[in-house]
Formats: sequence, C-alpha cells, structure tokens
Amino acid sequence: MKSVLLLELWGIGDATLMTSALQGLLAENWDVTLLAKPHTKDLLQSEYPTVKIIEFDAPWTVFRGKYRLGRWPWRTIFQVLSQLRKQRFAAAISIRKDPRDHLLMWLAGARRRIGFPHPLSRAFLNEPMPAHDPNAHRVEDWWKLQDRVIGSPTPHRPPRLVADSALLANFRTQLGKDPRPIVALHCGARIAVRRWPEGYYRQLIVSLRRKFDFQLVLIPDPDGYGSSLSDLADHTFSQLSLPDLLALLSCATQVICNDSGPCHLAAALGVPVIAFFGPQRPELFRPFGDHHLVVIRDICPHRPCSDYCRFPENYCLTKLVPDEVCPEVESYLLAQNRLPLKTPSS
Repeated sequence: MKSVLLLELWGIGDATLMTSALQGLLAENWDVTLLAKPHTKDLLQSEYPTVKIIEFDAPWTVFRGKYRLGRWPWRTIFQVLSQLRKQRFAAAISIRKDPRDHLLMWLAGARRRIGFPHPLSRAFLNEPMPAHDPNAHRVEDWWKLQDRVIGSPTPHRPPRLVADSALLANFRTQLGKDPRPIVALHCGARIAVRRWPEGYYRQLIVSLRRKFDFQLVLIPDPDGYGSSLSDLADHTFSQLSLPDLLALLSCATQVICNDSGPCHLAAALGVPVIAFFGPQRPELFRPFGDHHLVVIRDICPHRPCSDYCRFPENYCLTKLVPDEVCPEVESYLLAQNRLPLKTPSS
C-alpha cells in the first residue's frame, strides 16, 4: 500500500480542515500517517481509526517565544525524525507555504515532497505546486495536494468529523428533556485578539431570546472566558475534553462562536455556524460550507494582522457592536428557519 505523510502541526481547527484531503486519500487506499499535535488523536479517532498519528508539539507553533532555541525539546525532535525516516514514505504534503514544514518533509526522507514553495524551501521540495492562490480557502489547498499525490483529479469532500456515539447519546439524554432546539455558545478562542467581547455576546443572546425560542448551552473556554454568561444559559459545560466537545456540538441546532477551533469542529460535524471574525481572513479560514454566517467588518486598516494586533485592544472586534450585528444575525436565523419564533405562551 502506498504511504503518505500529512503535516498539520497547528490547532484543532487546522487539523479539522485537513480531513478534507484525508478522506480523499483514504478513499484511494493510501496508507496515511499524520504528524500533528497530541490532541489530533482525540479529534479523529471516531471517524478515522486507521490513520496513524505521530504526535509532535512543534515548538515554533507557540504564539510567543517560538524561536528560543535553548528551550526547544531537541531530544524529542530527533526521536520524531528517526521515527519518520523509518516509515519510508512515498510522499509527504503540507498546505503551508512554510520552510519549516518543507525541511521536516526532507529530513523525513519522503520520496515525493509536495507543497507550495517558499523562497527558503525550494531545495526541500521536489514537487513544488504551481503558484499559490492567496485567496484560496485552506480546504481548497488540501484538495490540490490530494490530487497531486494521487496523480489525477479525484472527488473532493468537505471536512468531516464524527462524535463518539456513547458520548453523543449521553449528552442527548441530558439535553433532550427540554424539547427546544439547542443553541451552543462558545465565545472563547485560543488567541485573545479573536474574541468578541463577553458583554457583546450577552447583548446578542438577550436580543435573540426576545424573538426565538431555544435552550442555550454555554461552553466557556478552558481559561474561563465566557463564564460570566452562565446566568443566561440553560446548561453550562466547562473543562470539556475534546471528544466531549465534539459530542456536545453535535447536539446543537446552531453554534455561535468566534474565529476559533470550535467554529471548524461544528462545521465539520454538519452543524450551522455563526462566526465572528476579527483579525483573520474569512476567505481562507471561514467555516467551510454555504450554510454558515461570517460576521465581519473592515473596521481596522491593518486587518488582517495575523493575530499580532498593533493596538491596546482588538478594535476589529470591540468596534463590531451588537446594535449593528444583531439585525444581521436575526435575519440569517429567520432565513434558515431552524429556530422557532417566540409565541406569547413561550
């Protein structure tokens, strides 16, 4: 069986988008190995049990201090490289125009090293892709690499995740006592500048509750961001494991969140998403599919800033005020017709 190495060293959202190519390669009987963060196993185990995962928390993926070389886990790095070389991969791919990924592919000894070239990495790729479309969604980039590995155009699939069936049944039992549809609110994000303010989320939920009848499931971030909204929620679930989060999001009729990992988890689970975008580019990172709503405004002249904000606060989101946002969200929900309208008796 032909073997291929996929590199996706970043967050859960990035790993979720990668499943678009993962499905295509598995359908063509490729033996797939991922080089990814440890959480990727929990993310993929229910739907992709045959995929092998080599865990690697790359030191350059932290937000600050990524090049303090003296703190890098050099022993772990050399162990991972040794493990990769033993696999003798027929091909290796990464969608990132990143010489660090391309160097890893070369050091792994993959016979075909396929990626979007960077001036510093041309020596490491022996199958550089044509000019990269700077406006292509990450999923579209994965599809291009999938086709190159296979050697011909193949069916393209959207990202897909499946929750653990036992966990899903447990949450459905807990939440099913209330017949109203579920709106899941996850207002956190790993990078703080991507967070719409908690107070704005409060105003949005209060406004939506005047018009729509639903039960609110609140999912605070692990650091507690969002916990102040617990008085609005019918249920609050904190400190969830990744499999628990997948199962809980699968129960929702609608997910409301920031530009963050849960945005992509929900979309890959088939749940419609309302996502608030600030410093990043939705054309590259929006929840994939046609039935989602991205709320964004060109407020800051420096957007996109790759999350390195120049100001004391993230004006791209703090100036995206609820009075402007609420009508847009309500219009979307009315058009989608997934939440019932409030009646005098509800």
